[in-house]
Amino acid sequence: MKKTTTTILALMLLLLLAVTACAPSTPPEKEPEKTFTSAILIPGTLGDNPIFQMMVGGAEEAAAEAGYDKPKVVEGGDDYAGYGNLLLSLAEAKSYDLLITYTDSMVEDVLSIAETFPDQKILLLDGDIPSTGQKNPSNVYSARFKNEDLGYLGGCFAALITKSDLPNANEDLKVGLIFTDIYPTWSNYTQPGFENGVKAVDSEVEVVFSVVGNWVDPLKGAEVARAQFAQGVDVVWFTTGASTYGAVDEAGRQNKYAICSDNNGIADAPEVILGCTLIEGRESAKDAFIKAYKGELPYGTADEMGAKEGVVSFTFDDPSYLEKVPEDIRSSMEAIYKDLVEGKIDPLAK
Repeated sequence: MKKTTTTILALMLLLLLAVTACAPSTPPEKEPEKTFTSAILIPGTLGDNPIFQMMVGGAEEAAAEAGYDKPKVVEGGDDYAGYGNLLLSLAEAKSYDLLITYTDSMVEDVLSIAETFPDQKILLLDGDIPSTGQKNPSNVYSARFKNEDLGYLGGCFAALITKSDLPNANEDLKVGLIFTDIYPTWSNYTQPGFENGVKAVDSEVEVVFSVVGNWVDPLKGAEVARAQFAQGVDVVWFTTGASTYGAVDEAGRQNKYAICSDNNGIADAPEVILGCTLIEGRESAKDAFIKAYKGELPYGTADEMGAKEGVVSFTFDDPSYLEKVPEDIRSSMEAIYKDLVEGKIDPLAK
């Protein structure tokens, strides 16, 4: 009897073990999905500004690498007075871990919204808060692109071209500087940088300065360039904006030269555009976003980014530039850029 009982207990134990082994295991708890929401306010139109395009592209690339949703992009268009209200509406929604906007035109709005919404993190690129005499709020990080470096490179290259034996360079030693519109950053940094770059190459070279007064009218841009060429200018350097591309068309019609700023536009007119000064907006935006995702963006501080930081550059490796620009000019530009990177040149020095 005892043996039978023992056998039955053993069989029951085996059956219990079998049932337990076949029972589904409790699934491990899923880790909550990481989220980071952001919105970008464009103070203008994305399609008209290569800097905006690059910075949005860098932000989207960073989001993809980090596994987050792309930032929401809001374009302000031509309603200049409405940019602040658009940024305010994004802050009021309280739906975004980070709000991003660009340029000095947004400084006052950023400061106001940062005060009203102290928990809202804000990133301002290509904007200079310290120049207003104010400090960055504890919830704002800003970075100013050093337009003086950009202008200096443009001025040096323009002066080297007008002094050269290139087929469309004349003997008048005049170069053109064309602004899309009056803009404090360009007036305070870009223009003196350009003029100092010209004079560093040759103090005898004259700078002819003009303002189009419109961001999106290429016909006005062509008109301004035409007036400069009539004064003896043989190469123009111009700030960003659709209107200034009219200067490229006019340069082509009159067998003159042009230099782009901000982005590489050589492929658009390789016989006219010999080289371009560059702002590497894509990489700077990507880097800032990655730091924000990691919680490493130093809110409450302001940075400056120029040649030393790799944000301001030149089309040194472009095939057309290498083919069409004489070696002595290319060597001079490389030496100038190296000195900028190493801090041996102050583009704003009087």
